[in-house]
Amino acid sequence: MPYFVYPFYPVFSPASVKIELKLDSLGKRVIVAAGFLVVLILFAFSTLKLLANAVAQGADEPASAEFAAWISPDEPYAYYISGFYLERSMRSDDLPRSLEMYDKAAALEPFDYLLWLEYGKALERNGRPEDAEKALKHAESVAPNYSEVQWALGNVLIRNGKADDGFAHLRKAVEGNKKFAKPAASLAWDIFEGDVSAVERTVGDSNAVKASVAAFLSNQGKFDESLRVWRSIPEAERRDAHSDSGKQILNAMLKQKRYALAAEVQADLSDVGPRLEKVSNGGFEAEVASKGSGAFEWNIAEGKRPTIGISVEQKRSGGKSLAVIFGGSSTDNFRQVSQAVAVRPETEYRFKAFYRSDLKAEKTMYWQISDANSGKVLAESPPFESESDWVPLSASFRTASGSEGIVIKLLREKCTGRGCQISGRVWLDDVSIEKE
Repeated sequence: MPYFVYPFYPVFSPASVKIELKLDSLGKRVIVAAGFLVVLILFAFSTLKLLANAVAQGADEPASAEFAAWISPDEPYAYYISGFYLERSMRSDDLPRSLEMYDKAAALEPFDYLLWLEYGKALERNGRPEDAEKALKHAESVAPNYSEVQWALGNVLIRNGKADDGFAHLRKAVEGNKKFAKPAASLAWDIFEGDVSAVERTVGDSNAVKASVAAFLSNQGKFDESLRVWRSIPEAERRDAHSDSGKQILNAMLKQKRYALAAEVQADLSDVGPRLEKVSNGGFEAEVASKGSGAFEWNIAEGKRPTIGISVEQKRSGGKSLAVIFGGSSTDNFRQVSQAVAVRPETEYRFKAFYRSDLKAEKTMYWQISDANSGKVLAESPPFESESDWVPLSASFRTASGSEGIVIKLLREKCTGRGCQISGRVWLDDVSIEKE
């Protein structure tokens, strides 16, 4: 009599126990055969679904995805991929087929909000805005807190003439993910024709939103409004959580030569920020870098000559000075040292600095002050001489109308041939400007 043996291993004994199922009648044999047939069918069905899913995910053309849908007609992902490629083909007759595939995918998977999100986007792209709105509302019902859904639905509602409802959804999207704050501000800016208060009111008032709105406004040249919104954020958050937005605002202001406002933003981003009408690190007590310096810090041009760095051996005040060391080369090349300073327009100032040196040269160095907007030279100091003690240099200048910045530069005097040879050292300290 035929029978099947199934090994069984109870946890309480290391020995195996065999369970014997005797098939001593035709009825029992039919039942077992039917059971195996069901298992085989289920296995084949599962295999087809796995195969269809694998083919769909690896598909790179409509034919492959359609084949996946054919071998497993209830696999929604296969229909979605097929619709995706058909929509992007260059054949006009593929567009209706793509929407048909999207429809089937959505019908088979009513609880996949990502699929319904893409379905809604596809419907709008293909001229069915009302259906797109319905699909995205369904996606929202499945995943009400998903920012991508809120963003897509908000945009569709606005384009369907439902601006109030649309912006309400955009606010939810921004609250969930601050990456949407800037595009939301841009959209509101266009719709409300540059009305700053409408942009703020529409997009939201969280600190993340404020930072993005401030950055957006600065890119539109609305610097006063940008600074007002930026300053409404708590100081600690301006420096830490929203420093990227602060840097965008700073760069936009610097690009448009708004140095006074830029100095205020720069001060928010660093522990020792610049101040209006003040030279930063004028005593060289902090390090001076040749790379990565801020807008209102000392900048040293790249190069090898002369050697420039902080010195603790010589100082007029404090504990350090800036040393410039020449090795006797005969060249007019010079690594420029410079700093931008925020000032007031149409104002009289006096530049002052101290130095000592043992330079040996026909042509040495000097300080120059120029307008940050136009580059026009406003004043120059006398050239350096060999001095065993600290001596002052000064120069008076007046800022131009509408100018908010100057650039202080340490330069080499013009020279040619052997007249360019220079050796020795110079130390610089206590660089400042003050109103006259």
